[in-house]
Amino acid sequence: MVMTIQAQAQKDKISYNKDSGTIEVNGEAHAQLIKENAPGQLGINKNFIITNLDGEELIYMVFTQQDIYDARGQKTKTESYYVINFLESGKSSRKNGTLSGSGAAKLVVKNKLIINGEISPAAEKKFHLKY
Repeated sequence: MVMTIQAQAQKDKISYNKDSGTIEVNGEAHAQLIKENAPGQLGINKNFIITNLDGEELIYMVFTQQDIYDARGQKTKTESYYVINFLESGKSSRKNGTLSGSGAAKLVVKNKLIINGEISPAAEKKFHLKY
């Protein structure tokens, strides 16, 4: 019983191999991450495509910026965020800030979005409530 509790208490080891684009969980391939340059970002920020191991596209994360103006029409700041599109359901959510490849991989794995190569409907619903 103690071993079972310890095994459940251990966190998943999530890694992203930049060379192959593989997202691994505890050393096993889980999904693929493909990077694209976000328009107008000079290669700094990326868009991400998450696919299953068969190459089927599941999630598309689009880097976006929006200028914020005050009541007089003066630009006060620029907000950066990702629009996270779930391709099967057509639903999307917004994640504020920027992401690296490993950050995008962790977001997918920690939210348990992919199970057996497909988007988990329950996990997707929870994700949309969170973001």
